[in-house]
Amino acid sequence: MTNKLKCIVTGRQLIATKDYYKRKVEKAGDEQTLHDTYICREAKNLLKQGVSVDRARELLDATIDSPVDQQLIDSIVTQDKSTRLRRINNIVSTSKSLNIKTDPRVKEYIDSIIK
Repeated sequence: MTNKLKCIVTGRQLIATKDYYKRKVEKAGDEQTLHDTYICREAKNLLKQGVSVDRARELLDATIDSPVDQQLIDSIVTQDKSTRLRRINNIVSTSKSLNIKTDPRVKEYIDSIIK
């Protein structure tokens, strides 16, 4: 087989280096399985966020529209969750609701330094 991987979601092709390809084959089990299940990083990230395959294809300008087995998508997405910790942006901006006041003595000191 070739080290040219084609995403089953978008149709994008990746020409993998020998080392990267070897690691991917080892992770997938064999070359055929790798080629049958490869999903590019951009599509995988969208799928992990809960975006549907059709919407991911639309967002990433997919060149294919063949059906993808949902069980395969679920297994690939959940497989990576167990091996990596993903940062979830759970910081909520509260700047509009905060009323910050500076100590008057500090303000005077800052003003004296600036002048």
